[in-house]
Amino acid sequence: MYAFAPTSLQPARTFVYHHYSALRRRLQRLRLMAGTIREARRRRRQERHDERMRSFYSWCEACRGLGSIF
Repeated sequence: MYAFAPTSLQPARTFVYHHYSALRRRLQRLRLMAGTIREARRRRRQERHDERMRSFYSWCEACRGLGSIF
């Protein structure tokens, strides 16, 4: 019994390894991009919330100070 695959299978092993490593790199980039998109959505949602709070607290002079914290 051979401990390793015969050399005739070496090109196939190389092909599979390169495709596997390329797939892993692609999936890693997709995960990173998804995280970036998620953070951008969260920031936009927070900005909309802060704008609503600023406009809500700006209706009276006494509450205007509360609106400045947003």
